[in-house]
Amino acid sequence: MKKALYTTMAVLSCTALLSGCFGGGTSTRTDETLDAGVAAQAPAGANRFNPWMQNTLPNTRELSTDGRVMVGGMGGTAQSIQGEAAHRAHWKEEVYPVVYGNKQAPHEILVLLDFAAPDSEKVWTQVRKAARSLSGDQTKIVVFGNSRENYGTDLMGLAIWLSYSRPSQAMPYLDYALQSWNAVKAAQRKTRGKAVPFRTEYDATVKASDFPIHYSYFSRLNPPVPAAQQPDVARYCYDAGNVNMYQAAQLARYYGVQTLPAVIVDGRLLQDDPDADEILSALK
Repeated sequence: MKKALYTTMAVLSCTALLSGCFGGGTSTRTDETLDAGVAAQAPAGANRFNPWMQNTLPNTRELSTDGRVMVGGMGGTAQSIQGEAAHRAHWKEEVYPVVYGNKQAPHEILVLLDFAAPDSEKVWTQVRKAARSLSGDQTKIVVFGNSRENYGTDLMGLAIWLSYSRPSQAMPYLDYALQSWNAVKAAQRKTRGKAVPFRTEYDATVKASDFPIHYSYFSRLNPPVPAAQQPDVARYCYDAGNVNMYQAAQLARYYGVQTLPAVIVDGRLLQDDPDADEILSALK
């Protein structure tokens, strides 16, 4: 059974989430430019959170009139994801990581994952199955991650890093990360009698000699991440994952998502655990 989307996720501080300083699956087209006429075909419910197609993104935590007056009187301005994250070189990828398709494709599939929810692996498998029937020129897949167990932040951050540094490898990585999360939990229950919360990367191991999930994937990449660069990439993963987690909370409030995982197609929240056929049907 799915876990409830924790209310703590909805009250996370934007400022705290965006601290940090370090700085996709195969598609038929990987450049960011599509004919303007194609982008204009986007359904009314799609691309509202897409920073490559919108100058201003929705903010579900707008200040009240009195709040704006108070902040203005102190010389401040209202927070926005653009204002908080724009100093980061890849802030657009962090708030809207496209793992399949063109960033300006008219249709979108938004996938909200909670790595700690076992059903996330099953839902992602159905999204992957649907992707086999998609054109990247017309439809993109964008992933957002919750961090009910803190290590999910790091795993989501690596998906973001891959979305622009190894574009064709982000989706296979998510396969691996979600499958590994569930497999490690099962192995812990078998060998220890219970699984522990994955608060750090080393909680997500079975034996002391095991590499944490995202570190073990560095060597699987093409090209692999050199050992000397891995600490910097790992720090980036944590910071980028926090930015994305804030956006996951924004999307959940905006679209009325109550539990994760969830799939939103062209602005419409699908029923629990949609299969590939339901995802494809929602695009029509």
